[in-house]
Amino acid sequence: MKATRLIALVLGALCTLLGLTANATAAPAPAPARAAAGQIGQYQALIFTSVSNGRALDVQNGNNFDGVYIVTNSAPGYHEAWHLNVDPSDYSFTIVNNDTGKCVDVSWPALRQETCAGQASQKWYFEPVAGTGQAFMIRHVSDNACLDLMAGAQYNDAWTDSSGCNGNVNQQWTTGTSITDLALGHGAAQCQKDTSSCSWAETSEAPAAPLPTVCASSVWYNNTSGTIGQAFSVDNTTGWSDSVSSTINSGLGSGGLSQMAVQVSVGMSVNVTAIWQGSKTVNNSVSVTVPAKQYGWVTLSELAKKVTGNWTFDAQGFPWTATDTVVVPLASDPSGGATLYVANTAPTFTSCS
Repeated sequence: MKATRLIALVLGALCTLLGLTANATAAPAPAPARAAAGQIGQYQALIFTSVSNGRALDVQNGNNFDGVYIVTNSAPGYHEAWHLNVDPSDYSFTIVNNDTGKCVDVSWPALRQETCAGQASQKWYFEPVAGTGQAFMIRHVSDNACLDLMAGAQYNDAWTDSSGCNGNVNQQWTTGTSITDLALGHGAAQCQKDTSSCSWAETSEAPAAPLPTVCASSVWYNNTSGTIGQAFSVDNTTGWSDSVSSTINSGLGSGGLSQMAVQVSVGMSVNVTAIWQGSKTVNNSVSVTVPAKQYGWVTLSELAKKVTGNWTFDAQGFPWTATDTVVVPLASDPSGGATLYVANTAPTFTSCS
């Protein structure tokens, strides 16, 4: 008998969950690899510059108390450095002054700084301005209004307010740091809630090819003196993924486009057939015959096609686009083969793949 046996399982086979055998002991499954949530230090020392008057967001007269108006001033100004406290559930944020520690708050007749308390009046999100390169709007979560340079004033101490978005330069801002991830994060979160708020247009497809083999089950050890047939519960994965999600996940924590949004928006337009349905194909269970004193586990060798296209996010009438590459899982492809679950047994275990 060879030390290792690999048994390719037919995709359409249906397997019945058998449960653990009383005389065998289970070895703990290795933890799945996960990308560590990145730091958001790039959002800790921002200078928000008005595209309209070239001046930076500031606290009027450098005062530190609540209720002081938020204005724009020429450099160096008083308190022109800001940071963002990001909510990873939807990538909205509060804008916090680095010197006063207070948040930009909606009020009348102008925006003010107030003690940060997490209230709705202090929550904002970014939206890129299409066709401008680096300019973006700072929009209010509650009513989608824009942070505005009041009356487009061209002098120091110009007041700011929150008003209906119109696309004019007095509502456009820049900073030395890219805000793309935060804008994508918010757009993706909205897309996940309402798939009609986003759309997908394909630009190219790569040939079908297998993805790296991954562990699809726990690892089980047959501690008896005889061969045992063991059913392995396999991960319920659809295989869909996209670079927008992975960029956001690795850079900021949770978030990104949901599998639902990817499937709905991409699945109908991609030129593929026989899309892979994950572990549902085998009833979430794969049977493996494990020899005595050997380990058993299941791996997934998945066939996929990488498709590149443009997501369009429509944020209350101001659509903008972002390029993304989506991995589309395939059950089979004439030029690439097929997706397979593979049963593995060996007297020693070092790695799933």
